[in-house]
Amino acid sequence: MVFLDSFYANSMQFANGAGLYALLSIIPLIIIYLLRPRAKKIKIPSVMFLLDIEKKKRLNIFRKFLKDPLFLIQLLALIIISLSIAAPFIMATEEAGGGSTVIILDGSGSMQADGRFTKAVTEANKFLSAKNTIILAQSIPLMVMKEAPASSAADALSKLKAKATSVDLSSAILLGRRMLPEGGRIVVISDFISWDGDSPAIAKKVAEASGIKVDFITVSGRTDNIGIVDGWFESRDYKVVIKNFNNDARDVNIDVTINDKNAVKDTINIKGMSSEYFSVSDISLNPGITKISIDSNDALPVDNNAFVYIPPSMQRDVFYITDNPKSPSIIALGLIPNTKVTKADPTSIPSMSGNIVVVSAPLPQDALSKLEDYVSSGGTAVIIAYPGLTNMSLLPVEPGTLGNKTSLNIARRTTITDGIDIEKTNVNKYFKAHLKDNAVGLVESGDKEKSAILAYWKFGKGTVIYSGLADPRGNNIYDPLNEQVWNDLHTLPDYPLFWKQMLEWIKGSLDVTEYNAKTGMLIKFPASVKVNTPTDKVTTDTLLLDEVGIYDVPGKSVAVNLYNERESNLVSSGLAAEESNVSTSQQIAYSPETIRKQKNLDIYFIMAAMFLVFLELYYLRWRGEL
Repeated sequence: MVFLDSFYANSMQFANGAGLYALLSIIPLIIIYLLRPRAKKIKIPSVMFLLDIEKKKRLNIFRKFLKDPLFLIQLLALIIISLSIAAPFIMATEEAGGGSTVIILDGSGSMQADGRFTKAVTEANKFLSAKNTIILAQSIPLMVMKEAPASSAADALSKLKAKATSVDLSSAILLGRRMLPEGGRIVVISDFISWDGDSPAIAKKVAEASGIKVDFITVSGRTDNIGIVDGWFESRDYKVVIKNFNNDARDVNIDVTINDKNAVKDTINIKGMSSEYFSVSDISLNPGITKISIDSNDALPVDNNAFVYIPPSMQRDVFYITDNPKSPSIIALGLIPNTKVTKADPTSIPSMSGNIVVVSAPLPQDALSKLEDYVSSGGTAVIIAYPGLTNMSLLPVEPGTLGNKTSLNIARRTTITDGIDIEKTNVNKYFKAHLKDNAVGLVESGDKEKSAILAYWKFGKGTVIYSGLADPRGNNIYDPLNEQVWNDLHTLPDYPLFWKQMLEWIKGSLDVTEYNAKTGMLIKFPASVKVNTPTDKVTTDTLLLDEVGIYDVPGKSVAVNLYNERESNLVSSGLAAEESNVSTSQQIAYSPETIRKQKNLDIYFIMAAMFLVFLELYYLRWRGEL
């Protein structure tokens, strides 16, 4: 009985039973062949054979149909055309969703731990079907291939690697859902420790509501780890957070190299499930690549290194010529990140090359000549008013007599004074200075002379800035009765900002964070460019930072770090620990779901009929009737 049911299920059936009436067209064909006159040459030697010939004709009336190929071709063509009109089909067994499977591999940082990603690839190969789409889930899901056969998909899986980003499983599942027909299958393979965006369980329910089967497969491994989970700039220093995810305390060895040269070695003890800070001093004074490494033989190596990049143009070297080593401006300049201040006595001045030169003391004639040559060739000098200042060719102003108490006004707004209440400065003494031709005044006095207090001009290829706000001198620079205190700008909270903005105005504002990023960020370029990643060379117009290390992009280098405590914590506390519908790789085996589906055969019948028509035409031509 089972055999009969199976035979019936696989036998040919007809959707349009009335179309079988077309088989009646065979009858006219037979009648035409019976009635069609056909000449036949017969040699008659004797009258006695006439009756015998008539007898043979009656016996072979149907045999001539079988001997005529043209009749057989036309008969077969009519039968096939008639059957195609009846819409023939069979019930075939095939995989649900047309054999389409979307495999989503978690490519986040935690999947690099203890061979988890290798295990995920092994599991993925068990679920390959007729048509396979592979998605590598990271902070942004990346489609590796679409509807590829099993052999191609297996080859692509073998070349994939886990990256160093967080993971958005929900977005990857919803992307897979949009690419599958009803009855398709999504297989998500992950450690399900953490994720960005919505819970994968929610995305699973949405996909299943569309008639798509979703399986969650968990891979796991060792969970011991000590990692660098955060880092930031703090003034000139760089601080990192090192966390011990183990239950017991550990001694952690720390190595710091600057441009591949050993700089610091240290060991700190970190209690179980606790964090400690580690600081690299004056990192902003060392342009290039700084690498901070911890010696930890743990399950996850990707968070054992942190990279910091300080571009050469970020460093500001200030050469300060003064006879007042306790000048407040020196202290303020020393507080500015990425700024190195070198003090020099006016009587002994080394090379000025590559520096911003600040002068707040009288210069000997030979030193003044050196400064003029340096600025003329493209350097920058800031000359601060001091007692006894006289006119010199470098100055953008002509110092006059000393004036008494006055107020300050902004003559022209620039970034130097932006956000600073410089008008609140109390000025007790100042030079009644007048602008020279082509000089630009930025701050002026409030008296009727409108004396230049802050001004600049071009000198040769370089720039000279004049500041009439002299630094205080003497023992008590905060005593308002001290006659050597010409103004109180140095007492304002914005005083360091004033100097910071002046340096940025001179060299341009560079944010060190532009050269240091976290994994998962996107960089878009106006056109395709060549990029050196930490492990490869690519050409792209959209770059996803998904590796730890140094990226060389056009115009700059970028240091990229994981800095993700959730990815570094390998102890399962996410979906795998909460959801009962998450299976381990040992709990589920691949068994493709099959469905009985109608498979139409009319196209094959039509193709066969067309073949017979062409065969008939060829036969007629061969017989000479065309």
